[in-house]
Amino acid sequence: MMGKGSYGTVCSAIDTYSKDKAMVAIKKVTSIFNKDVLLKRAIRELKLMTFFKGHKNIINLVDLDIVYRKPYDGLYCFQELADYDLGRVIHSSIQFSEFHIQSFFYQILCGLKYIHSADVIHRDLKPGNILVTSQGVLKICDFGLARGIGAQYMNYAHKSSNITNYVATRWYRAPELILSRNHYGKEIDMWSAGCVLAELYGRKPLFMAKDQTEQIREICKVLGKPSKDVMTSYGSNGTWEFFSSNNFHFETVEWRMIYPHASPQACDLLLSLVCWDKKQRYTVAESIAHPFLRKVRNFDEEPIVGKQFDFSFEWKLHNENELKSLLSEEVMQFKRERLVRTK
Repeated sequence: MMGKGSYGTVCSAIDTYSKDKAMVAIKKVTSIFNKDVLLKRAIRELKLMTFFKGHKNIINLVDLDIVYRKPYDGLYCFQELADYDLGRVIHSSIQFSEFHIQSFFYQILCGLKYIHSADVIHRDLKPGNILVTSQGVLKICDFGLARGIGAQYMNYAHKSSNITNYVATRWYRAPELILSRNHYGKEIDMWSAGCVLAELYGRKPLFMAKDQTEQIREICKVLGKPSKDVMTSYGSNGTWEFFSSNNFHFETVEWRMIYPHASPQACDLLLSLVCWDKKQRYTVAESIAHPFLRKVRNFDEEPIVGKQFDFSFEWKLHNENELKSLLSEEVMQFKRERLVRTK
């Protein structure tokens, strides 16, 4: 067994059907037949992994299966094997040069560029959701919280309360998700990416807190208190009340003081990613073009999808039977296409 979590378990196995008997990871997603929200999450992840298949920095789905017989019931996802997740690598004793950090971060951005080009936001980017192969290739995984940001999807989602601001693991959650009720977009992934970059230097999470109030306090300790313009842009009276009722009096700390071994270019990129104002936050394209990544950049590694992912299934299905039917259809379609590819 490689891991266990709320979703189920992951183990490694040999794909005896492949020509080279490749190792794969088998992710068993349990309890999905008991709750509509888990069924919908499983369908979303399958559709997105199929949509994004082929990109080297996004985990690749090899095969699928559904078992209804207890106690083996669940969805089985056969994925390419990655030996570690980035969190485990960061917190190991392996020494990083700045070139390693540049390479790692560039790969994350390449995967994120592909995702964002389809008008999809990941919403839970963190080291634990970035896998690392033994060859040093990084792959973004876990699309269960991903959402579309096209107007038709965001408008529906907010009306139906299906999109919540309680997204992303707290330590990597953009401040506007905590303080604002406005629509959000790709900027929340870029904040998370900035937190990952900081963690690559500090070898520990940048902002660690037990609750949302403490999370904002930890952010203030580094960024200082947000300006009045930023607080106004959040469009929430609660934001003003939050800072009025909490004693947050911190000065901005320069990144070079936090990470003295980071280059000036790295500190400059952090300044443009981990910032209060989402309008000032770098996009993935701006981040990739930053001088910090000049040595590792390869334009051939930066494809885009070229079309928007269709999230309409999110509101077209209303009951458990319809969701089960779509899940079965997705699995069978994937298996049919895989059969064609392997002939």
